[in-house]
Amino acid sequence: MRLIHTLPLIAGLALAACGDSGTVEDPANNPEGVANAMANLPKPEAGEYQTTGELVEFEVPGMAEDEIEMARTFMAAMFTEPQSQCITAEQAEEGYEGMIGDMGQDNEACEMTAFNATSDGFNATMNCDDGQGNVGSMTYEGQVTSTSMDATMTVDGNDPNMGSMRMVVRMQTERVGECAA
Repeated sequence: MRLIHTLPLIAGLALAACGDSGTVEDPANNPEGVANAMANLPKPEAGEYQTTGELVEFEVPGMAEDEIEMARTFMAAMFTEPQSQCITAEQAEEGYEGMIGDMGQDNEACEMTAFNATSDGFNATMNCDDGQGNVGSMTYEGQVTSTSMDATMTVDGNDPNMGSMRMVVRMQTERVGECAA
């Protein structure tokens, strides 16, 4: 699975930390059910948020060790670069369900196959196939509060050029203050 396919999903889930308790049947065809399931998670407080990531695991069996290390170094740097976002009072009131409700709907290569939310966390699975040999699955688990999120994404994929690949990324988001004017 190409990294470019996973980055929008990481970002979407890094923002997707609020909604209703329960398991959603057939989430790929029920984005409204996913949004409703997220409605019981804590709503975020308005303010400036900073997200940092950590590349926990990166494996590509059969790839030369120097190539793996180069890819690992590149990805580790990409995930550790802090990202900031302002959540307005209106966005906070809406909660995260508006941001995640369409997840996977605009990506023909991926389909959400499982989704569950509790009062303080969520988990989801997406399966992807771009029709050109890039196939895989992405699982997400996250814990949320009104001012933070701690989520882990695991990607298990197969690329026709690289072979199999496994990547685990942990993303942490914290409210760091008020939005800049």
